[in-house]
Amino acid sequence: MNNKSVVVSTIGFMCIGFVAWMMNLGDAGWASGAAMHGMAMDFALGSMLLGVISILTFFHGRTLDAIIFFSAAGYFWTMQHVGSGDAASTVGWFWLLWAVFVFYVWLSSFKAGWARSLFLLAVWISFLSGCLMSWTGMGFFRIIDGYTGLIAALVAIYISAAEVLNHGCGKVVLQTGSKD
Repeated sequence: MNNKSVVVSTIGFMCIGFVAWMMNLGDAGWASGAAMHGMAMDFALGSMLLGVISILTFFHGRTLDAIIFFSAAGYFWTMQHVGSGDAASTVGWFWLLWAVFVFYVWLSSFKAGWARSLFLLAVWISFLSGCLMSWTGMGFFRIIDGYTGLIAALVAIYISAAEVLNHGCGKVVLQTGSKD
């Protein structure tokens, strides 16, 4: 493995994947009760470490990944402060704003490979479902939100694994559709 060139996207997608997995278990109906492990990961991986990784990724010239990581760090940081006392309409607007942002980032990802595009598509559907859940109160949208969040987490973990394996082996072991 070439230790002179670190692929920081590996750590960034790992952070997003782990936090997203833990935070969506409840919405998908796979877990109940307080998600304390998820909240701890949200702070440590999703906010702090991902913020540092965002800066490193930016300086490595990986613009799309830097945008994904900066926005994910901001999202995870904000989620720690969104209270359950907020009006459903306000929370719906929160989700809609994030859905709009992820949608246009998704549109810009088409040349970055299928894995990043699939990840952003799943995040977009998850955020849009969160918006619809808040505005309609229908639990069906919470389940869609949870499952698409879990899909996004799995794709993020796959991208992380592909980045480190492809870099470590010096050849493509796991496809992502990326040209670099």
